[in-house]
Amino acid sequence: MKLYEEFLNKTNSGLRIFVHYLGKECLNKKFKSPFRSDDRRPSCHLYENKNKNGETSYYLQDFGDSGCCGNCFEIAAKVLNLNVNTEFYELLKRIDQDLCLNIIAPGNPNTEHCQKIDIVQIKKELSKGRTSSIKSFIPVIQDFWASEKEYWGKYGIDEDTLLRYNVHSLKSVSFTKNDGKVFNVYGSKSIPAFGYFFNEMTGIKVYRPNAENRFLYAGNLPSPYVFGWEQLPAKGEFVFITGGEKDVLSLAAHGYSAIAFNSETAKIPEDKLQELEERFKTIIFLYDADATGIKESNLRVEEYKSKYNVRKLHLPLAGTKVEKDISDYFALGNSAIDFYGLIKDIV
Repeated sequence: MKLYEEFLNKTNSGLRIFVHYLGKECLNKKFKSPFRSDDRRPSCHLYENKNKNGETSYYLQDFGDSGCCGNCFEIAAKVLNLNVNTEFYELLKRIDQDLCLNIIAPGNPNTEHCQKIDIVQIKKELSKGRTSSIKSFIPVIQDFWASEKEYWGKYGIDEDTLLRYNVHSLKSVSFTKNDGKVFNVYGSKSIPAFGYFFNEMTGIKVYRPNAENRFLYAGNLPSPYVFGWEQLPAKGEFVFITGGEKDVLSLAAHGYSAIAFNSETAKIPEDKLQELEERFKTIIFLYDADATGIKESNLRVEEYKSKYNVRKLHLPLAGTKVEKDISDYFALGNSAIDFYGLIKDIV
């Protein structure tokens, strides 16, 4: 067994390491970044990442800055001001000493003074922090209105594509919270509501493009969240990893395979990348044309280029709110052939 695997085994897949260096605040559903003082609204959370062999480890996801994301070793290194690449053994020694794991230095004389961390209680708290306040939901689906078809149509997305990806127009959704309280969300011509459905309609992401709060999640959603995976072909020339559901739909309507995770800063599970590598010749990161999208696509290629055939595509757009993603690109009148002209320059 590799040394770092032994550390994971003795720290509940790294959870104890996170709690020791970040405090129990990291067990909350969302918490403020420990590395960014300007993080006024909580943007971080912990989740379990599973590799192809079924082994799990905890990972910190920071939706505000991917440079602050990492596994337990990377985060501990940041806290301890150590280089996780060049000082990894020194890092393990510090973790071993601080948590009294007795892996590298058995018989630590400070063991009896170490903080006792109740793993069972930690998992209960983590589970509590992750439990949605919504117990159940009942959607009322309706046919797409002409105005809704027009909304999707400007991005080249037709009704057949929407239905293939389990996207429906919502007349209403009734949500029941754990405390028994019920609240409803309604679709209207001024504020339409759409449902991205998962796992045989047992999970939903509500999308209201004109509302102040555009998204709402409930039910049995995929973990990690990924949209478009079930619709991917068995094999293909290339596949796009893009920023959101609408981008996936727009690409699909123009004949291209694509998926989206929950955000451009989301950690991409290793097993998903490995499967994409086996099924497609090239993986292309196609994020927004704004500063964040360009930064994140550059980082993803640097992170994975030694292991996978990955590329990045920066769209020739202004990067403004109305001109930054692939759906905007098609809405501006560009065709699938125009888009292929951009692809062939990088593949």
